[in-house]
Amino acid sequence: MPRDWVTIALLAFGIAVGVVGVVAYLRMYRKEKLAESKSSEDASSTDSEADDERKQTKG
Repeated sequence: MPRDWVTIALLAFGIAVGVVGVVAYLRMYRKEKLAESKSSEDASSTDSEADDERKQTKG
């Protein structure tokens, strides 16, 4: 019984590490997804600008 505080402390530490790990992973995943959507938007806007320039030079 005198070692119950050690068990509780280790359990709380493990839960805290798990929560921090999940939060860090979700932040990384969200940043990656946001960067991916921005790059696809940039690519589509660059493509449409190039198409506009081609149309203007042709006629």
